[in-house]
Amino acid sequence: MDVLIIGGGVVGVSCAFELAKRGARVTVLERDRIGHGCSYGNAGWLTPSQATPLANPSMIFKSFRWMLDPESPLYIQPRLDPAYLRWLIEFLLASRKSRFEPGTMALVELCNASTDMWEETARRNPAFTSFERHGLLAVYEHESSLAAGVKANELMARAGVRVERWSADDIRQREPAVTGPTVGGYFFPDDAHCKPYEAVRVLAEEAAAAGVRFVEGAEVFDISPATAGAQRVVKTTAGEFRGDRLLLAAGAWSSRLGELLQLRIPVLGAKGYSMMLDRATPHPTRSIYLIERKVAVNPHHDGLRIAGTLELVNNDFSINQRRVAVILRGAKAMLNIGDAPVVHSLWRGLRPCTPDGMPVIGRAKGYGDVWLATAHQMTGLKTAPATGLLLAQLMSGETPRFDPAPFRADRF
Repeated sequence: MDVLIIGGGVVGVSCAFELAKRGARVTVLERDRIGHGCSYGNAGWLTPSQATPLANPSMIFKSFRWMLDPESPLYIQPRLDPAYLRWLIEFLLASRKSRFEPGTMALVELCNASTDMWEETARRNPAFTSFERHGLLAVYEHESSLAAGVKANELMARAGVRVERWSADDIRQREPAVTGPTVGGYFFPDDAHCKPYEAVRVLAEEAAAAGVRFVEGAEVFDISPATAGAQRVVKTTAGEFRGDRLLLAAGAWSSRLGELLQLRIPVLGAKGYSMMLDRATPHPTRSIYLIERKVAVNPHHDGLRIAGTLELVNNDFSINQRRVAVILRGAKAMLNIGDAPVVHSLWRGLRPCTPDGMPVIGRAKGYGDVWLATAHQMTGLKTAPATGLLLAQLMSGETPRFDPAPFRADRF
């Protein structure tokens, strides 16, 4: 079969690779450059311990309070847009324990498998030098937060995630990079990290070797209607392309592309930032999550990546310097990075989010030839290889390794 994939991020590349291994003729259409969207500069975590749906019942009341705080970890841009308001209402309705816990179980399964697959990639491909599996340390500054973490980690333990309780002394001894006040934390030994763009680039090279054709600078502006016995025609700024099947893996741009097919895909862009700094002294040996500050820390051999914030802003790419300063201030308070760390690069990207915070993987509602693999919110990199496997198995008629029901594409 000829498959056209719209979107050359980590999810689209993973799907392309798995489909090509099954004999499909795959063309990936990317509006910019491969891996230069949300896949380019995110936190780089491969962490089953943090694989949860965005719609979290424990965050609802905090979310309302944070909405009024311009420096809070979550910002919801006020806007009188019916589609936006509908998304927010569905988000509130989805934030129930009865939906959150099964969603967490499904995401952790995808993430566990994906982390193993990334590790296999690092073993076979020497170009993937940034993959490291040294675990993640969640650091707490207050006893109340540490106590609240017990319940969340019980859920993770039921999902198969190993967790260890560390005292403040344990943290100071085992991770001296943490110099700020702490009452203790939790360590997840099976978590990993990498440089996100390197991961996508390595996977894209392997996909190309398997026969995948990548077309950059191909922004889609029209898709022909389905016609019996004929392939769909996708019109782009780089020409027209035809395929038997169409896969939308366009992240935050999925809603607009869905409109071309008269298909509702309720994906909202949630902006996040990351910065690259010099190596810390001492440099962390593992990923660190500063819980109360919602700051992600990823140690690379050549520098330190810090990331954070979640702004529900749809496709607004502006840089909010106040929120960037909050991330940097949080890192300075807890890590020995100096009073005036040099920011070598600043990146922002849009995480694609559905109202229930779960990815959309499967055949589009009411279509025989249109498939979706999108809306992975903060779990794109960490679940991409398994997403590609699940999608390719469904499209090829194989028995899927994972239960597709939690991610079904016809739920909206």
